[in-house]
Amino acid sequence: MSLRVSGNNYSNYESMYQMMRTLQASRTAAASRLNQGQAVAPINRVPRVKSGSTQYADTLKFVQNYGKGMADVKLSAFRLQAGNSSGVFSGLDIQSSDTSVASVDKTFRPRKGTEIDLEVKSLAQAQQNQSQALGASEKAADDSAMDFEVTSARGRSVRVNVSDMGVDGAKKTNEQMMQEAADQINGSRTGVRASVAKEDGKVSLVLSSEKTGESNSFTVQGRMGAAEGAQNVAAEGQNARYTVTQNGNTVSRSSESNKISLDYGRVEATLTGTGSAKVQSGVDSDQVVSAVKELVSSYNEATDFLKSNSSRGQGTKDQYDSFSRDIANERTLKAVGLSYDKSGKLQVDEKALKKALKDDFEGTKEILGGQFGLADRITQRVDSAMSTSSGKLVDQDISAGMDRNQESTFSSFRYLSNFSGTGPYSLGNYYTVGLLLNTLG
Repeated sequence: MSLRVSGNNYSNYESMYQMMRTLQASRTAAASRLNQGQAVAPINRVPRVKSGSTQYADTLKFVQNYGKGMADVKLSAFRLQAGNSSGVFSGLDIQSSDTSVASVDKTFRPRKGTEIDLEVKSLAQAQQNQSQALGASEKAADDSAMDFEVTSARGRSVRVNVSDMGVDGAKKTNEQMMQEAADQINGSRTGVRASVAKEDGKVSLVLSSEKTGESNSFTVQGRMGAAEGAQNVAAEGQNARYTVTQNGNTVSRSSESNKISLDYGRVEATLTGTGSAKVQSGVDSDQVVSAVKELVSSYNEATDFLKSNSSRGQGTKDQYDSFSRDIANERTLKAVGLSYDKSGKLQVDEKALKKALKDDFEGTKEILGGQFGLADRITQRVDSAMSTSSGKLVDQDISAGMDRNQESTFSSFRYLSNFSGTGPYSLGNYYTVGLLLNTLG
């Protein structure tokens, strides 16, 4: 998380830094004179915190975790605010209205207002041949040896030669013969794949072109034997055929693959079925759902943290009271898939939220990220929490059971009150002071 320093605070930091430098220089000079046997005037020392001061370490850790928790909530809320140019409501995405017809795989530099009507008439498919079905465990019939050739449309071929007799002179089973044929075909580079289909105890040899499209067809010729029928085409290889309407212009297209390109290469899509679909630009609803879940999670964690530490100081208790109040009425929350569970924690109904985004996107966007929306209300609570002085957050820790020396030790938390009026960056200022102290350490 980056740190922002206001002009007034910068002067405070510089003054504090110079003061500590002067104090350090005075001590160094005093030590030098003492070594030379010269008299040295007493110096008011700033109490040092002993490494064994567990109470101080625990309180310090709380303040640090408090700042981190609030920063996490604020960042999560910022992602949902509609005015955020890098938020989830500002990023463009291309989506399909019907993924059973076409799904969008990738988008490159999507343009606002993109709208494409897609009409899919046929899908690209591969050629397929299938032999007769024979009993898998039955012995091969006489004269069932295979000797045929598979040739692709591109001229590549493979010769398949399978005997019906094993090396021991025993008859092979039909399944053994067809598996041998499939292995020989798959060991070639013809662009044709073979498999043995088995159903109800029967097997058949299935041949398919590796790629879809009319130009990836193949032929089978020769003595088929047990694979009789595999020379016949069961399904023709074909191209996908579809029309694209954009900006009032309709164009008919053909593709050997179901992977297509739209909007001059800005969109990569996959045709999944026949019918109509609209491909258009919009906000990615999945990102919105993810951002809402992240905000709810960080807000619940911060509320639990405040509750478990509310006894440390009045400031912490006040912030817990603020965070534990409802951020909106039940009806408003329900409209965007949110609600409170029995323990008082926010919860998200993803299905309901997605439906709200689909049915009334603008209304859902306004409730979540608009002015005075849920993200804005949470941000106001976080700003109030981050502007609370560290001294007030832990005033009970400071005053509980301390002697005078311990009171001096904890006075650093009270000094931080000077920085509490600068808004949501006050706790960040706490770390800057820490850096100054480390510089002189």
